[in-house]
Amino acid sequence: MIVASRRRAAGAGHPPQDAVAIVGAAARMPGAPDLGAFWALLEQGRDAVTAIPPDRFDQARWLHPRRSEAGRSYTFAAGTIGDAAGFDAQAFGLSPREAIEIDPQQRVLLEVTAEAFEDAGWSAERLAGRNIAVFAGGSSTDYAELRLADPATVDRFFMTGNALSILSNRIGNVFDLRGPAQTIDTACSSSLVALHLAMRALADDPALEGAVVGGVSMLLSPYSFIGFSRAGMLSPTGRCRAFDAAADGYVRAEGAGAVILKRLPDAIAGGDTINAVLLGSGVNAAGRTIGLSLSNRAAQAALMERVIARAGIPPDRFLAFEAHGTGTRVGDPAETWAIGTTIAQRRAAPLPIGSVKTNIGHLEAASGMAGLLKAVLMLKHGAIPPSLHFNEPNPEIDFDGLNLAVQTRHARLEPRPDAVVGVNSFGFGGTNATVLVGRAPEPRPARATGVRGSPPLVLSARSAAALALETPAKRA
Repeated sequence: MIVASRRRAAGAGHPPQDAVAIVGAAARMPGAPDLGAFWALLEQGRDAVTAIPPDRFDQARWLHPRRSEAGRSYTFAAGTIGDAAGFDAQAFGLSPREAIEIDPQQRVLLEVTAEAFEDAGWSAERLAGRNIAVFAGGSSTDYAELRLADPATVDRFFMTGNALSILSNRIGNVFDLRGPAQTIDTACSSSLVALHLAMRALADDPALEGAVVGGVSMLLSPYSFIGFSRAGMLSPTGRCRAFDAAADGYVRAEGAGAVILKRLPDAIAGGDTINAVLLGSGVNAAGRTIGLSLSNRAAQAALMERVIARAGIPPDRFLAFEAHGTGTRVGDPAETWAIGTTIAQRRAAPLPIGSVKTNIGHLEAASGMAGLLKAVLMLKHGAIPPSLHFNEPNPEIDFDGLNLAVQTRHARLEPRPDAVVGVNSFGFGGTNATVLVGRAPEPRPARATGVRGSPPLVLSARSAAALALETPAKRA
């Protein structure tokens, strides 16, 4: 399944007429409460992996250093966003009673979506009743699992508060959006598959005005840690060492990201600020492998080959490739082989690769959003940030033969106008997704309005208490 440009504009640096613009974006990542902080973390090469906060669950009960210990996890290392309970229910028109029953994933995704709309300059009044779609990636049911221990506390809001389908429906309900709403669960590739489906919806339905795409994951329960520990997937040393000889598994993480999409011609005509342009996307599956959770390098390569060919992107246009890069001994060699044989070996210069998971851990269902937003920021700032924990190359990866180079330092450069960053996201059940991200077109010159000076700053909130928290005097 591929979405790519069918009509191409003449001249280098001109996106195709049916490309999709990212006109708003927001994120809450480990060590980074917003996009600005996220770029600073990447630029400075910081590692945000810590451990699960002690107030999430009784870790002493579930932790055991012996990897073979049944019913225990050998690690609770994780990238986290801190407070999982804080939520301004009134800001979204929700009652405190309902808010208690709502999975924190819904709450965080609502907040990040609201910030993405703000970044796009789309007010709530402008959104209400519009034919705007919502596609959300989500997979975790941690909050529901914890509540089942005490079923007497369940009330009428439990089902809508915890069903994965409501991740997308809640956004549509709160913002009164009338386009299709769908939650996608393909495990670790969920949010990039959601992005692909949004691009396809915009291509197929002329009446659709835009789309919200988000992904979220929260670590609230010990049970998935136990399951992944029993499978030997988690790093006992607590670091994602992508492409390194010492790679020993991945580190779980939580967070959320959201983007607002419009067709590129519509965004240009509407005067929207364009952050980046989506040039192509695709999804396929690994098929039968020797184990359900094991990758298929031929399937990954076939997907990338088709997406790149349909988009008409020559190999030398790639600024870098943001890999899935979990830091596993099987996954990393397979993915690098696919990237190398489809792109890097056809270039003159080695292709820089990296993985945001080395900075923040693996956000699982939201990991595609983390990779996408890193790609957007790379193109915006004209730089490639370092991929961490790469000290000795994995001997199972022929970096020279594949013409690949892991980016180990922050490199500022001036990308060509038609520069592209590829992003991969692979689900542990076999669903693969690839997206191609291009630079935003040069903005049109602003027209003189004759208005001088700054307009007044108006602050509003749902309550006097909430307003008091936002006033400059209170924050000073």
